[in-house]
Amino acid sequence: MPYVTSDMTAAMRTNVKAIFLQALGDLAAQFNDWQKIASVMPSDSDKEEYNWLGSSPPMNEWKDKRQLRGLRPFSYTLTNQDWEATLEINRNAFADNKLGHIPARVRGLTRSYLKRILEQVFSKLDGGASDSATFDSAAFFHDTRTIGDSGTIDNLLSGAYSGSEAEIRTALALAYSNMANFKDDWGKPLGLIPDLVVCSPAMAIPITQALWVPGVAGTVRPEAKFVKDIIISPWIDADADDWYVLCTTEEIKPIIFQERQKPEVTNLDKPEDHDNFMSKTLYYGIDARFTVGFGDPRTAIKVVDV
Repeated sequence: MPYVTSDMTAAMRTNVKAIFLQALGDLAAQFNDWQKIASVMPSDSDKEEYNWLGSSPPMNEWKDKRQLRGLRPFSYTLTNQDWEATLEINRNAFADNKLGHIPARVRGLTRSYLKRILEQVFSKLDGGASDSATFDSAAFFHDTRTIGDSGTIDNLLSGAYSGSEAEIRTALALAYSNMANFKDDWGKPLGLIPDLVVCSPAMAIPITQALWVPGVAGTVRPEAKFVKDIIISPWIDADADDWYVLCTTEEIKPIIFQERQKPEVTNLDKPEDHDNFMSKTLYYGIDARFTVGFGDPRTAIKVVDV
């Protein structure tokens, strides 16, 4: 086969893009758990400000005139990050027609991108008890937070809550009670109802078992009403006994996924490119820009087993 030409690399480039897009569609459903707990916010700049994350004003009876309520004086900025994954191919693979491994490696790039989103989202949740990069500058999980006239918002439950099925059910009941009583910035009940649990692989079976009446097959415990889904994440690893009770039905979910640039395939593979000339190396990569931050802390409760 003759020397690698521009036509050959152009054809490979087209093929890589097609394989990536196909894999993105094929694997999306397998890696979409993050979308259940994160609100997707489009971005058109290097960073975005979120000074509106407090509650919207309540409806009031119209009497003399409108009751004007501005935004709370919060300042919260999320700066986009650059992400990449790069595939290196020796030029001899082209010349020797040994490219059968390329589709699998491109699919691997796609999987790497999707896993990175999962890791960023669930690691953010897992670090929320110590991370105060939030819109009100308090740790996302905190037991003495107030937002406006909300009163105390305790979304950090500490106790014996993971050692047995009874303890898990106690924690679920307490998480429901706390969340249902959370108030908005104006002191009005938000009416939040938890609907999802996130846990480590170690807690998956105990929590699942806790939601079923022992010895009665097919009978669901009352606590299961507030858990329509259990997400098991290996990135819940700060403490395997801790777990999370979330409300995912609000406009702003517990986590914000800010997307500046969707993944796109890039390349450095032309015959005149430096690395092609110097080391017979061609590159195909995936670039993306996004970042992850916290949403409304009232939509999430962390259960800490002590």
